[in-house]
Amino acid sequence: MSLTFEQATHMRNIFEAQMKDAAQALKAIEGVGTGWMGLTPDSVKASPEYQEARRRFEWDFANLRKFNAWYVKTFKRELARERAAKRAA
Repeated sequence: MSLTFEQATHMRNIFEAQMKDAAQALKAIEGVGTGWMGLTPDSVKASPEYQEARRRFEWDFANLRKFNAWYVKTFKRELARERAAKRAA
């Protein structure tokens, strides 16, 4: 991959937005988190709607994780400068 820092940051934002959408879709399914101690009952987990939303979430999370592994290594200095600028502000 040969991207500039700005391009890679834009891609990271897209991956994060996709994962956030998938998480919201998963939480929007009726019955999620309604069990004892906030757990999702097995009857909800068995539904095709839940399984598809869970599959999408896991896929998006894996993509973001793989991208971040490359992104953090490749743009170590740029990310450090970005964090320092945020702290200084």
